[in-house]
Amino acid sequence: MITYALDFETYYDKHCSIRKLGPLGYFSHYDFDAYMVSVVGDNGYEFLGHPEDFDWSLLAGQIVLSHNASFDETLYLYGITCNWWPEVKPAAWYCTADMAAACGLPRSLKGATAQAFGIEVEKTTRDNMSGKTWTGMSEEFRKEVLEYALKDSVLCLKLWQEYSPKWSDFERSISNMNRRVVQRGIPIDIDALKEARETINERLFQAEKAIPWAGEKPLLSRKAFDEECHKIGIEPPASLAKTDKDAQEWIKKHGRSYAWVEAVSNWRRINSIKKKLDSFDYATMPDDRYYGGLMYFGGHTGRFSGSGGNLNLQNLPRDEMFGVNMRKLITAPKGKKLVVVDLSQIEVRTLCWLAKDKETMDAIAASDDIYEAFAIQFGLWSSDKGVLKKEDAKLRHKVKALVLGCGYGAGYKKFAQMYNMPKKEAKDAVNLYREKISKVPELWGDYDSKLIGLGLMSDSVALRSNEDIKLKLELPSGRVLNYGFVLQQYDEDTGRSRYQVTVNRNGRKRHITLWGGILAENASQALARDIFSHMMLQIERAGINIIFHVHDEVVCECDEEIADETLNQNY
Repeated sequence: MITYALDFETYYDKHCSIRKLGPLGYFSHYDFDAYMVSVVGDNGYEFLGHPEDFDWSLLAGQIVLSHNASFDETLYLYGITCNWWPEVKPAAWYCTADMAAACGLPRSLKGATAQAFGIEVEKTTRDNMSGKTWTGMSEEFRKEVLEYALKDSVLCLKLWQEYSPKWSDFERSISNMNRRVVQRGIPIDIDALKEARETINERLFQAEKAIPWAGEKPLLSRKAFDEECHKIGIEPPASLAKTDKDAQEWIKKHGRSYAWVEAVSNWRRINSIKKKLDSFDYATMPDDRYYGGLMYFGGHTGRFSGSGGNLNLQNLPRDEMFGVNMRKLITAPKGKKLVVVDLSQIEVRTLCWLAKDKETMDAIAASDDIYEAFAIQFGLWSSDKGVLKKEDAKLRHKVKALVLGCGYGAGYKKFAQMYNMPKKEAKDAVNLYREKISKVPELWGDYDSKLIGLGLMSDSVALRSNEDIKLKLELPSGRVLNYGFVLQQYDEDTGRSRYQVTVNRNGRKRHITLWGGILAENASQALARDIFSHMMLQIERAGINIIFHVHDEVVCECDEEIADETLNQNY
């Protein structure tokens, strides 16, 4: 079987772009043009030219690679419907950007090849292609584009040959499935979208109307804000951040008397919702389906993430904001139903499993309510008192905060801040968790021991050739969380050592400080992701179409008459 690396080159500008319009909106734009395809085979074959001149039959029954297959494969499938090229059936189409992320490399081709091979890929050619048609390019620039396109395919193939043995069949299946989910699109209530846009535009207009300096200075100008405060005789706050408790109290106090104070506070959030609604609108096609993106292996732990832009489907507001509920825009079309299922509190369960806390696991399994099970474990409730959710909702809320807030080692000061709780109460709560669920703190200690044993005082190249001193956490699924080399740094202020690593998160390198609690969080999140991914594959293999997923929840679309059957199948 021959493996071919394939890469399209297409026209784009600030109006005609996939970032703004989504894949199908971009491909259907009147200025769009797929003017070049480069194809490189592991048998020595090379093609570089217009897609209509390529012999597409070569790909039938073979393996096809693209570095960002969510673009190239989706374009190929769209082009078939437009008769731009013939339909052929490759044996598989894999994404080397997904593979790179799963193997601990940066997602971009430039970053992946730099880390993997020490090869620097210059991307200024791609930047300079903006707004240029093939016929409008100079001969010199055409030659530069040809060389750029061919090199991308050569490096895509090289990455595959080096790293594909490290990318399991299970992970390949998840990557491919995720693309199929995105390619199906999400049904949107067009009338509700139109109404939501009208509502948010009116809210934005009213907010701007209330700001005294609107039209004269930038709406979010801090200088203008402070000047207005002094003009009316009030001292401006040191910060306007939503995370600043003092700032929010200041806004609450003065917002009652001065509408513009609240308007400034709300404008950014209203405008953010407007941009999200605009993104929904741009990427919703005439079939009333939104075509966006979900990124495979967006985080170091393997979790999925949004694919960038103004609309992150993994982080839609749960509740109505400023008269708009974005989740309610997703609505089943006529004759269809949306079936929603999730893995209830999966990360709490995986944490207990990793900690080998059989007692707590058994208690969870025996209870209809995981938080009632914990309340009993904590000695705060007994089953003879009835159902916790009905009898004492306030206690259940406190127990939920304990379970979610203390499992990864939060100290009482942080816990108090997280849940707006008095420090004494927070300290008692943290101590209760650590006493009653003692296996979890023991897990933190085990992970701390791994860090202490592997910490390097030097970041030398010589040491980096030794695989034995990399921090690796093997998961029950067989996957390994590889943190690479741990750099130990002594903090003179605290008198303690800090352990730092560099990981790839959302396609970029990030420096993070590790300790046992963070590693426990990473491991439980990664294991939950593997279980969730396995369940999604099972759903797909049962012939049920997933159209969307977020964290531990999947949304399936089915015919209305088999909705109950589909729900039962998923369970």
